[in-house]
Amino acid sequence: MQIRSILCPLDFSEASRAALRAAARFARQFGAAVHVVFVEDPLLAQVEHGASACPRLLDELSQFIAGTVDLDLPAEPKLHVVTGEPGPEIVALAKREGVDLIVMGAHGLTGVRKAFFGSTTARVLKRATVPLLVVPASTDVDQARNLEGLGSILVLSDFGPAASTAAALAAGFAHAIGARLVLVHVMPHVSMPLSWRFRAEAAIEEHAAQVHQQMCHATALLEGYGPVESVIVQGNIAERVADLARSRRAGLIVMGLERTESGPRPGSTAYPVICSAPVPVLAVPATHLI
Repeated sequence: MQIRSILCPLDFSEASRAALRAAARFARQFGAAVHVVFVEDPLLAQVEHGASACPRLLDELSQFIAGTVDLDLPAEPKLHVVTGEPGPEIVALAKREGVDLIVMGAHGLTGVRKAFFGSTTARVLKRATVPLLVVPASTDVDQARNLEGLGSILVLSDFGPAASTAAALAAGFAHAIGARLVLVHVMPHVSMPLSWRFRAEAAIEEHAAQVHQQMCHATALLEGYGPVESVIVQGNIAERVADLARSRRAGLIVMGLERTESGPRPGSTAYPVICSAPVPVLAVPATHLI
């Protein structure tokens, strides 16, 4: 995983401050440039500020960055203020600047600035063509200068193309920083009437055997990068992944995002995992080149 440029949207919330610290940690690891952007609502820009808002907002961004303790960016960040709908504007800026990673908070402000993170993060998740790191506000990302000592990296696998892309990226990343790689597959819990259980047992056992075989194959593909631990669990995916992140002392969760003909579609898996995860989640589009 090569990161030369990082985009970090800010909304002046503590969630975005946590994201900024995470972006700085990645920047220090890779020597990457950092772009910071604030997206102003068009109506608020017209009513509150008018056309002269940009210089003041740039000053506010500078003050916010300067007030973030232990940031220590490798170089001065490039500041951007744009007006429009946050999700599309963030993705468009990422494309214009050729960034390799977008870093955002999971939750942010409400009220007059609206729910910038949360709803905006979901929109970026659908549209981004580069990996998106989603950082919970409570995460502790500023103890180390770079990513060494991150701990385990959990990689979620459903054995599809996006999961394979994410797993290969995570394996190379884990090898580079000396992290332990844990490949995880969560089998959903199947609820059924008692009268069906006997007839369904054989099918469930056959499916479990197929999952085990697929996991062995997926693990073998990654062993060239270093040791890989594989884990198969059953239950609610968001809950089980959060539990595993804690028990394996993970510092990062990595998952793939499938695409359809109409564009990226994170589906029903990414959002619950991101909302429940106690550590940052790196979502990797299936078409991302590694």
